Amino acid sequence: MKRFAKIKGSKKSQYFFRITWIAFLCIVSALLARYALIGISDMLAIGNPADTVMIEIPENSSLDSIAEILKQNKIISQKEFFKLYARATKAAASFSSGIYEMDTSMDYQAIINHLKNQSNIKNVSEITFTEGMSVTDYANLLEKEHVCNKEDFLKCCNSRQFDDKYPFIKDISNAENRIYKLEGYLFPDTYKFYQGENPSDIIIKLLNNYQKKVMKRADIEGHKEKASIKELAENKGMDMDTLINIASLIQAEAANKEDMYKVSSVIQNRLATLHTGGQNSLGEFSLGILRIDSTVYYPYKNKASVPKSIAPTFHSTYDTYNIEGLPPGPICNPGMDAILAALDPEKTDYYYYCHSSSGEAVYARTNAEHSANLKKAGLA
Repeated sequence: MKRFAKIKGSKKSQYFFRITWIAFLCIVSALLARYALIGISDMLAIGNPADTVMIEIPENSSLDSIAEILKQNKIISQKEFFKLYARATKAAASFSSGIYEMDTSMDYQAIINHLKNQSNIKNVSEITFTEGMSVTDYANLLEKEHVCNKEDFLKCCNSRQFDDKYPFIKDISNAENRIYKLEGYLFPDTYKFYQGENPSDIIIKLLNNYQKKVMKRADIEGHKEKASIKELAENKGMDMDTLINIASLIQAEAANKEDMYKVSSVIQNRLATLHTGGQNSLGEFSLGILRIDSTVYYPYKNKASVPKSIAPTFHSTYDTYNIEGLPPGPICNPGMDAILAALDPEKTDYYYYCHSSSGEAVYARTNAEHSANLKKAGLA
């Protein structure tokens, strides 16, 4: 009887083992089938949204790094499956380095063929937009480097196509009063563009960089804890559009980084008088009229650059000698130093500044002191 029980128990164990093994095989088969189905869908680009992106394949890139670049740019979603396909088709070692314009709806074979064909490599221009350059400066430089047409770029800067993607652009409340809607938001930096690039793609790169610089938390000079520029501005009751507007004036006016914080102080001290009719505690008045020289001819640099056909009757709507408070929008694209100066002005009781021909900055509390400084600087 004991032996019979053992045999019976052994058969039950074998039966349980077989059931478990079959269940395991079914699960593995289902997972493999799912992996294959997802991989094949990715290989055939089934359901991939059509979009155009620019990617760079560095020299001596491994298949793994190329697959990662393709995945990051949403050209493929299954990195390992692409690598298997590339090895199976013996394409792994035949890709050419360079800049490519890629369609996100390409299937694997189209991707491989595209990256193997050197005629698809784009000519690239590396362009540095310096702090204080205006939208028209950007347009002129892009056209000079054969990246895109100047007028197409400027037209794009006044379109509404970026509103839904970038809330800080959509939130501009007086876009119709601005000469260039995106002035101030095209972050100055060094970029790579390919010749013949779409102006909207260029602008997206610039706006993405702005978004990264001001919207993401980072270590910010003068602040102990990580924060974003946007958070710090909001903590001070200032919206980003006002901050960038002030920063553009600082960028255009200041002689150096140290001067930026004092110029910021003068501008914001004067703006603070708007709620008292432009008067301060010293008895000065009309201080709400900023009288900033760099605004007088915007969007032109100076009187000489105003087209002759309109020069006799030209009056800029940004001229802070004729309007109270800030101009309708920024007058250039400020860098981070100017933005930080706008965020944290030096605490002074200055309401005036001027710069001598040698660039030396002088500040004053009253108009009488300012008049004396102008004479000393040879400006009056």
